[in-house]
Amino acid sequence: MHRRVFLSIGDVSAANYIYEIFREGFEDTELVGITNEKLESIGVKSVASISELSVVGIAEVLPKLLQIRRIYKRCLETLSGCDILVACDAPGFNLRLIKEARNSGVKKIIYFISPQVWAWKPRRAEVIARYADELVLILPFERELYSRFENKHFRVHYVGHPLVDMVRPGIDREEFLEALGTKGVPVNLMPGSRWGEVKRHAPFLKEVVKGLVDRTELFVLPTFEEFRLFLEDIFKDLPVRVITERDISSPAYSSMFYSKLSLIASGTSSLEAALALNPHVVFYRVNLLTYLIGKLLVKVEHVSLPNLILGREVVPELINRDPFEVVQVARELLEDEEKREAMKESFGELKRRLGGEGVILKLRSLFKELLNG
Repeated sequence: MHRRVFLSIGDVSAANYIYEIFREGFEDTELVGITNEKLESIGVKSVASISELSVVGIAEVLPKLLQIRRIYKRCLETLSGCDILVACDAPGFNLRLIKEARNSGVKKIIYFISPQVWAWKPRRAEVIARYADELVLILPFERELYSRFENKHFRVHYVGHPLVDMVRPGIDREEFLEALGTKGVPVNLMPGSRWGEVKRHAPFLKEVVKGLVDRTELFVLPTFEEFRLFLEDIFKDLPVRVITERDISSPAYSSMFYSKLSLIASGTSSLEAALALNPHVVFYRVNLLTYLIGKLLVKVEHVSLPNLILGREVVPELINRDPFEVVQVARELLEDEEKREAMKESFGELKRRLGGEGVILKLRSLFKELLNG
């Protein structure tokens, strides 16, 4: 049965999950939506680019409001000719879209990846329950949050987190170290995946590297090709090797698996590092306005996903702190193997909580069922 499905995707992480799920077994489905090159490679027709929507923080969103509105209008026009909407996270955009979809006669609405209702804006859960038909979760503790809304018109599903299957090194350890030209184990730097994050965090990490340069032979910084020249210029006088897919297969995952320690801008990368059993420190720098508003509104003790899933602080979190504090915490971990091993043991526990192997196949099977139902 031919059907037209609109994919509303707001960030690269969600796009990667959708790619893995839909890259095979959906030949009778026409896919259209907000895309990137990866999604277009499996035949998703583009209405807009994910990069046009991908911003973090209140102050960062404001300059892009007109652009986001134009994209929203294009999405509505395309959605009117679709049978099913799959809305992925991005609540600021998608919660409005699912309301419009429900009112415009879209036959089924599937919400994939819940907004962080456990952190702030809990009423968003009610909006999803009211307008969506199906909710597919990727974090285990979210199931309980939505259980009170379940009925014959709104079903909740959890089969595990797709990253359990996706986090794999692209090459083996020897090849990785040979490509870097080192025999020592590097420290991994991850300033973020968005341009705003990279621009904000790179100078900060430069100061951190200066404080750790006596403790490690080499730092590795996996990134995208479009950020390479900027980052190489920032770190030109330091032992930092900027790598992209052009240099090493799966540079971020390979760096996580084969580094002694990672310094990670808070986000999905922290969970990926945990699944790679990679000890790490989470840091983040945001606009002061965003930070102050966040402090008032966010209702959780932790910001990193490993800590949230485990319900305790395993990964050190340093938000809007100065470079010296990050250096201190990083040095402690670099010098204390027992602490690093304890962190790895906790990450093993986390991996078990996220569903074990085979999550992608389970999600693919679930989406086939939901699209056909």
